[in-house]
Amino acid sequence: MKDSDCATDGVVARWPRRSLLATGAALIALSVGGLVIPSAPPLLGQDGDTEKPDAVAVFMRAKLGHSQHVLEGLALADFDLIARGAQELSLASQASSWQVLQTADYARQSGEFRRSCDRLHRAAKEKNLDGAALAWMEVMMQCVQCHKYVRDEQDAPAR
Repeated sequence: MKDSDCATDGVVARWPRRSLLATGAALIALSVGGLVIPSAPPLLGQDGDTEKPDAVAVFMRAKLGHSQHVLEGLALADFDLIARGAQELSLASQASSWQVLQTADYARQSGEFRRSCDRLHRAAKEKNLDGAALAWMEVMMQCVQCHKYVRDEQDAPAR
């Protein structure tokens, strides 16, 4: 494989190495801005009570922590940290707290998320930084798509 080729799950994406690295650096910079929150707001319960945080909010904070492991691993080329974060995210997606909706689309999206995490884990185990960066972008896209889906479903009028 040439230096300018990146492979994830048997699909070869031909991106110049410089473009991939620039894209990855930009995503890392954006992600760090969104993930590392020095003075994060308190976790709120259902009624705005800061004494008892909402279980979903606590779970989401844990997911952010797992994501930070991956991001830090990518920034430092620490493949063990990337693999650990990918595995933590995949395991989290099987927890009951993850199941906020009981629809076929939600189950499908959860499965796609786990497969993306598996590709990320595999790239880390293969010590393939470019493949891990591409897989991480895929994981993040899965997150954004699923969160959008959940918001849309929760905002939809009762059927």
